[in-house]
Amino acid sequence: MKSLERMKEVSNQLDSMSYTGLSVAEQGMMSFLKVQLRRILESAQRLQANLDQKSWEEVLVNFMATVQRANLLYAYLMQPSVLSTVMSGKVWEVSETVIEAIFDLMAESISIMRRSLKEMNIDSLTLSLNSSPPSFNISVAMKGT
Repeated sequence: MKSLERMKEVSNQLDSMSYTGLSVAEQGMMSFLKVQLRRILESAQRLQANLDQKSWEEVLVNFMATVQRANLLYAYLMQPSVLSTVMSGKVWEVSETVIEAIFDLMAESISIMRRSLKEMNIDSLTLSLNSSPPSFNISVAMKGT
């Protein structure tokens, strides 16, 4: 997955950043971003491995876990207090890159999974983006047995 590679790059970028000159709020935000992005990356790597193995039940579990983590990070970054810190601070570019990487991951995951819907015993799989509250919403319609 191309988006997985991009997530790794963003995670490495966050790990290599210096906190020098950042406010306490910005430092806290950067720490939170690093931890959550690492967790999203781990979940997405498990998703990729299960897609490769065609372990469909695990694919759904890992996808849901990845979306849950992405929602946590997305909702955090869209809080008014965090947005005001990001907009006026030095970490705007990093935050924007993180959000873009998460969007790419969600879109690519859905695209890849849609190719195997019949094998997964799923009628439909959709992903939508809400602005209030900021979140990714998943809709899965499974076939009856």
